Amino acid sequence: MNNFYKINEAIKYIDEHLSDPLSVQQIAEHFAFSPYYFHRLFTSIVGESMSAYIRDRRITYACRMLNETDRKILDIALDHGFDSAQSFSRTFRSVTGMSPTEYRSRNIVPCITPASDLVKRFTNRLRGGILMNPNMIKRHKMILAGVSGDGNETAQIWGRFMKLNAQNPIADKISEDGYEVRIFDSASGSEQVIVGCEVKANAAATACRGAYEIFEMPSSEYASFDVYVKDGYESENSAMSEWLDSNEKGYVRNLYEGKLYCIEHYDARFDGDNDESIVEIWLPAKKEDHKSEDRKRRDE
Repeated sequence: MNNFYKINEAIKYIDEHLSDPLSVQQIAEHFAFSPYYFHRLFTSIVGESMSAYIRDRRITYACRMLNETDRKILDIALDHGFDSAQSFSRTFRSVTGMSPTEYRSRNIVPCITPASDLVKRFTNRLRGGILMNPNMIKRHKMILAGVSGDGNETAQIWGRFMKLNAQNPIADKISEDGYEVRIFDSASGSEQVIVGCEVKANAAATACRGAYEIFEMPSSEYASFDVYVKDGYESENSAMSEWLDSNEKGYVRNLYEGKLYCIEHYDARFDGDNDESIVEIWLPAKKEDHKSEDRKRRDE
């Protein structure tokens, strides 16, 4: 996973160039990434966008200079990539909740985690090929055109879909991305798999000239995990279940018609068994309604 370790090197690079102009484009090119790919991977590993990470690191190091030196605030601002004391002060307040002058007067000693330690922390988020810091994404209702079948026949279902798509291409695809939906019926112990691509409403209305099955996936928020294919993976992975059990924001599984489900999303980063190939696994999630739970307990 060379690209994963390039992100670690990018983290160190940012620390060494905080006084320089930095952008996703420039850093991505330095490490031979596409900007889109770099931003998605960086955010998944670090837990925030690159611009937010650079901002926070600049302010952290500026805090140390405010505490340890008597240098003018303008000089500190310029040393940390800001073009004026005003823009520095606005950003400083948004991050710390106080002005640079107030911070200095309080004699606060900042705690700076070295880049090497951050790299170790981020590396620990890679568990069995899965980045354990999911992006939370919101998707409106999705209309999929494809084929379906038993969960034990996933490879055959993909084969049917690809053959059908070659013979009868879908003209109204929203993108070239592929989707695999897995729906689990705990009552019967069965699993349904849906394979297809997202289409516009008019394609659904004609059922793609009768060649495809049409499925509507409800709008939902999803925890999106990036998974390195070469390490092997399962849609229902214990590491993902662990995140659901321990996440600090209270997310729980969202259901589809009362059943557990998940979605595998195959975009441009998926390249078969290539070492750098990535697939996203989306776990539908919702915030647990504690008020409803409290009312239910009172009624009992």
